[in-house]
Amino acid sequence: MWNKLDLLLACLLLLNSSGRSTAFAPISNKNKKLLQIPAKTTSTSIGVKLDFLEQKTPDDAETRRLLDSYGEKSRLYRRNVYSSADWVRSRRPKRFRNNIRTTFQSGLVRQLQPELTAIVTVSVLVVLYNDCLAVGYTDFDGVKHAGLAPFLPPLELPIIAWSLTTSALGLLLAFRTNVSYARWNEGRTAWGKVINDSRSIARMACIWSKSYKSINDESLQRLGDAICSFSRSLMNRTLPPQEDEANFVMYTYKKIKDQAYAKTLRQAKHRPTAALAELTSAIVDFQLNPLHQVEVEHAVTGLCDALGASERIFTSPIPRFYPRHTSRFLAFWLLTLPIGLYEPLNESWNHWAVIPMTVIIASMLLGIEELANQMEEPFSILPMEKMCEGSIRVSVMEQVERSQKGIQAAFCGEDSHLIDASPENIRTSVIAPENPDPHWLKESSSSSQVGLPSVVNGVNGVNGVDASAMSPEQPHWMGTADDAFAPNPNGESSYQIHAQEEEPKAADPKTEPVATTFEEYMKNRNQESLDTR
Repeated sequence: MWNKLDLLLACLLLLNSSGRSTAFAPISNKNKKLLQIPAKTTSTSIGVKLDFLEQKTPDDAETRRLLDSYGEKSRLYRRNVYSSADWVRSRRPKRFRNNIRTTFQSGLVRQLQPELTAIVTVSVLVVLYNDCLAVGYTDFDGVKHAGLAPFLPPLELPIIAWSLTTSALGLLLAFRTNVSYARWNEGRTAWGKVINDSRSIARMACIWSKSYKSINDESLQRLGDAICSFSRSLMNRTLPPQEDEANFVMYTYKKIKDQAYAKTLRQAKHRPTAALAELTSAIVDFQLNPLHQVEVEHAVTGLCDALGASERIFTSPIPRFYPRHTSRFLAFWLLTLPIGLYEPLNESWNHWAVIPMTVIIASMLLGIEELANQMEEPFSILPMEKMCEGSIRVSVMEQVERSQKGIQAAFCGEDSHLIDASPENIRTSVIAPENPDPHWLKESSSSSQVGLPSVVNGVNGVNGVDASAMSPEQPHWMGTADDAFAPNPNGESSYQIHAQEEEPKAADPKTEPVATTFEEYMKNRNQESLDTR
């Protein structure tokens, strides 16, 4: 008698002799030609139809039908922005009882109704088959009755088969959930960067532009509209057009003052980059100090980085074969679970405990998979509209209004190269060199350091003094001791520093004046710093 190994070897030799074992033969030149695939590979060129692997984008009608489903409509109510009261409520002692009581009102449970219905149906069929046909049943009096077809095999298997595969299923679900949460977290981080950079651009551009050049209110309004329109365009790009297109068009008519720019934004193929171009154009028109303009453009580049991160998440899902395999694994595991639970639950009346136990296990595992599916695309559950209006527009337009009113942006004047340095202000008087441009850059003749003007709280220099004109003993000195008294081409000293010593006076809190303007605030603050010395 031949054993199985001998039969296998004989079959291989027979196939090889008949020329049908090219898959097991060494790769020769002839076999290499058989393995070559044309450059333009199609389903007919390789002899296999692969059209079913192509994932087609749904048309507008199908998209609208899907958006009308409960799962998509429920995403509109998951865009939460928490306040302190919401956090207090989330820590309430009765949260477990309330969550259990509202289990059947859960959006996840409602979303899983088709899957749970199928699992309940399979569980009932398995129990009825075994009780009525194969195994038999016990009536209410405890009398055992044989099945109608005892010759049929019962649908039951050892539970060890499901126990061995539980670890693999748990690994698939854990990886799926972790990756989906990472995508949600990255999307929220990108929007956090949009919020921070938008506020920084408004703060720096508004204050610096009004500090040393007279910028009209229309230019500041243009800057604010450009900043706010970028975040709104990004929101429009990551939401379905069936949901947000009409709202975006209404936004451009109502919230943007320059309707020429609004029309350009509506007609742009890529609206966020059009908003970035408008933002950069508005900053260039401010004619900022080159150093200041670099800082502002750095923040604009941060907005572009956040745009790229958002588009990467939105356009690149988890490879589709991974969630498909996870769904198939989970579906097969749950649909066959009643067969494994039939024998372990034999203590229950006619094994009817299989049905509720299967439903409970299925709802937990399907809920985990559904959570991952909901978080994979994070933008439709992020509160982007609230972030655009509440976090960005409110703060940006408030900064624009303050700058338009001259608050926190004191204008020094185009020709104010003489800075007020009276003893009442800073105890140091500085006479800057005769230079038509108040924002000059002085390169040191004896050192590689460059004296650069700095703007602090809307005033050139520190405490009203150009930082490059300070003496080495003063803080924020940007030159050297030789720079301070280096002669200019006329043979005169570049700076004339006259220190005026005064006895510090203790401030009386009862008679201390309250600052009502920016200049009084700077004067009082400088006086307080002198008193502490």
